[in-house]
Amino acid sequence: MNKLLFLPILLVWFGCSSTVPNWISVQPSDSKYWHGIGRVDKSDYPNPRSSAKEFAIQEVSTQIKVNISSEMKTIIRESNGSLQTTYSSVMASRVDLLLPELEIVGYYRTKDAYFAYVRLNKQKYRTAMARLRENAKIIALDFIQEADENFGIQSFQLIQKAWQEILPFSDEPIQVMYRGKRFHLYSLVKRKLNEYEARIKITGTLDFTTMKLFVDRENSLQILVTDKQTGTILSGIPVLIKSITDEISIYSDRLGKITYDIPVQSMESSFSIKYELDDQELFKDLSYQNDILPMNSKSNSIHVDVVKARVSIESSEKNLGRPLNHPMIAPAIKDAFTSRVEFVKGNSDMIIKIESDTYKKSDRNGKNYPYFTYGNASITFKDSQTGEDFFSSHISNIKGGDFGSQSTAGIRAYEKMVNQIVIELENQLLSR
Repeated sequence: MNKLLFLPILLVWFGCSSTVPNWISVQPSDSKYWHGIGRVDKSDYPNPRSSAKEFAIQEVSTQIKVNISSEMKTIIRESNGSLQTTYSSVMASRVDLLLPELEIVGYYRTKDAYFAYVRLNKQKYRTAMARLRENAKIIALDFIQEADENFGIQSFQLIQKAWQEILPFSDEPIQVMYRGKRFHLYSLVKRKLNEYEARIKITGTLDFTTMKLFVDRENSLQILVTDKQTGTILSGIPVLIKSITDEISIYSDRLGKITYDIPVQSMESSFSIKYELDDQELFKDLSYQNDILPMNSKSNSIHVDVVKARVSIESSEKNLGRPLNHPMIAPAIKDAFTSRVEFVKGNSDMIIKIESDTYKKSDRNGKNYPYFTYGNASITFKDSQTGEDFFSSHISNIKGGDFGSQSTAGIRAYEKMVNQIVIELENQLLSR
């Protein structure tokens, strides 16, 4: 029984008292390999063994020199891309590819640290890269052929997948034959992306090219997406639409159509709406966003003319049942809207109706107390052509007080009503 207990204890003792490997103190120098040694403090990482291995792999990767080919550099610059970003992507891709070829020589741990030693055979690496480059070429050509044969949104995604396949091998040109012609594969991918972008025809029309403020409350941009080469309608194409108040991406429906409702405008300013193929939305589902070949989408625009509406005011403003000699609400509304509409006496596009009055609830309590008068007001905006009331505001029981007279107390109520009405109009109509 005692011998059985002693055996596991002995094994544990030998496992913890292993000798320190030479690579801890002496950097390996075998020129057939790239060597990487990683060290981490146990207290700094939840999984120090794995982290030490990662650092060792990074050290190996820094010894592998990759030169971006001049052809690839030209493509990146023409696409307004970053060479540094491309280089980082290439190196990250190379590290992923070389993982199966790495040899884990060993691990070692002390009380406070963890060590890992990995190495990569240079000849095996070169052989593997040649094999993987050839595989990537075949896969990329398959993607290109599939993209050509069935043009649509998937064509763009397939071309990006082709690009991502060959990106790790950008240190030298890849020659291919495609449809009887010889190409550099990087250039072929870029050429196809440009061709596909040029084939997307995005046509926009407006329901109304001119809008009258407040009156024309409904207008929309109609977009049709087609294949410029065949005239075929294209569904599922994301189009980025930018107006002065909005930016949204909408996909074309099964008829190739997009309808964008233009927000109601409250400022007298003509504006343009821009729309273009949304490449970010187009490629959002791809695995490696940093490895996407940039695309220079053509921007389209359409102009909307905004003109002032002709507005008349019909006002009935009373104080204690008697018409005000000097109306207060109508002038305040005119001041608020004067830069946005044209006020006229007749033949208007829009009518603003004002009905207001004040009333007394009770008699004054005494000479030492003020008079109190209460006001109600109703403001309605009506479309002259359709007769539709498209905006209304009602305020009631607005209290005004004055020691001079009941009538003056009514004027004080009007002052408060004017302030509330203008604030509401600014919030509901003028600030849109």
